[in-house]
Amino acid sequence: MIAIRDFTRSSSFRVGALLTTLASVAIVLIVYFWRLTSSDLFITESTAAINAKIAALSQVHQTLGIDAVKQAIDSGQFSQNPILNDGSQANNADAIEAERSLRSFIVLSKDEQFIAGNLAGIPLVLERHERANFNTAEIVITLPNSGDRKTLRQALVREVRLGEHTLTVGRGIDDLYSAQWFGKAFSWIIVVLLSMLSVLSFAIAVYVVNRINRMSQTADKIIKTGSLEERLEIDSNWDDLSSLSTVFNRMLDTIESSVNNIKTVTDSIAHDLRTPLARLRNTLEQIDDEKLREETTHEADNLLNMFNSLLRISGLETTNKKEGFCETDVRAIVEDVVDLYHPLAEDRKITLTSALNPVSMTADPNLLFQAVANVLDNALKYSPDGSRVVVQLTSTKTHHVISINDAGMGVGEHELESLERRFYRADGSRTSKGNGLGLSLVSAIVKLHDGKVWFVHDPLMQGSGLGVVLSFKL
Repeated sequence: MIAIRDFTRSSSFRVGALLTTLASVAIVLIVYFWRLTSSDLFITESTAAINAKIAALSQVHQTLGIDAVKQAIDSGQFSQNPILNDGSQANNADAIEAERSLRSFIVLSKDEQFIAGNLAGIPLVLERHERANFNTAEIVITLPNSGDRKTLRQALVREVRLGEHTLTVGRGIDDLYSAQWFGKAFSWIIVVLLSMLSVLSFAIAVYVVNRINRMSQTADKIIKTGSLEERLEIDSNWDDLSSLSTVFNRMLDTIESSVNNIKTVTDSIAHDLRTPLARLRNTLEQIDDEKLREETTHEADNLLNMFNSLLRISGLETTNKKEGFCETDVRAIVEDVVDLYHPLAEDRKITLTSALNPVSMTADPNLLFQAVANVLDNALKYSPDGSRVVVQLTSTKTHHVISINDAGMGVGEHELESLERRFYRADGSRTSKGNGLGLSLVSAIVKLHDGKVWFVHDPLMQGSGLGVVLSFKL
């Protein structure tokens, strides 16, 4: 039996799917952000800011003249010199001013002579080139106050003529490209990690489901075959399921040892008492009173049959001998059993009918005969006079099926699962002769043939009765 048939309904799959979905959403957002930063949106904004400054200063020049332009630049309105909270110019903040100059600068010159701006001199353009559809340059600028010269590898620069003067406006974009590179690299790292998380979560879900199904199949096999020798396969020791499998195997070891001890005690008692009972029976045959002799020898025979059945069941369950197996005509065996019990059915006016298809399988004919005979004997024993018993032999695509159905007293549906237990007798059969070992022996024989015994309540739809189905794999 597979515990988790539909993989998509398992909790492991749902957790894995949730993690994969969240990781996928995160990947989409990261890729979107990466494409957004790759579109040079920030550079476009810088270009717009430069154009806006140039347009404003050009308008001032046209309206008020070059002196107004110079005054506007020196006031810091366009050069972006840092202003303190009290409104005074931050001339003593050289470090801050230098940083702002690297980020945004403006210079007014005439005949290559510096007139105004937030630099100490005219920026020197080393190389002009085009990148990401924007005109950029590698330039050297002279910082105010300190006079240090710095090189901007990437800078947006635009020069316009204001009459006899030249207005140079620019922005350093080294930090923008560095941020873009860092953002792309970081995004790829996150994408790879999230992809690995998605694959890992799905792999763990598959691993957990497969391990649970393997544990379930092993447990189901133990239940069906009754073999406590089966153990869970342990191929790792790092996960909790492996630890659970180890504990489960230890539990099976303990159960197997206990069951074997119980069987050993039972078999030993049956074996040791069989000989004294045989002697006792021989002694009972010497009783002069015929009625007493018959009653006592009959009880002794019942005890001997009980012990012999116990030993027979034990032999089938422990030794699992298959020396007598051969290609067997199952229909012929079932016909022999039906013929054997026909006289008994006729005496009690029980209608015994059979519908037997030709079936052949590898089996022990003697054991199979005994199993069918035990079931049919029970069906006749617990059926009232004038009732009906039906024997059928059919084949499906996967199994050979022998079914024996009666309309007798039957058993309650709650008792069906206990009928294969040793010495178990249903409430309605306790007053009848028997020792509760017949169906146990049938079960042991069927399991030896890798089959299974099924019980059906009221199979003939008469309000009562029991159906016994023996199924054998093809």
